[in-house]
Amino acid sequence: MGMLYLGFAGFFLIYLILGWFTDVIEMSTFSAIFSVAFLFLNVYMFWKEKKKEKSS
Repeated sequence: MGMLYLGFAGFFLIYLILGWFTDVIEMSTFSAIFSVAFLFLNVYMFWKEKKKEKSS
């Protein structure tokens, strides 16, 4: 399950890179904030899942 969080974090990172540095995706302020929030949320959930697996 932890790798799923990293997969989604990677998706949001690619979305941010494409939106900021290319014209492929139209990046609005809301979508940038949304992507950054979900990127950090998925990384946090990955670390939380790994910590839970270690303690079990």
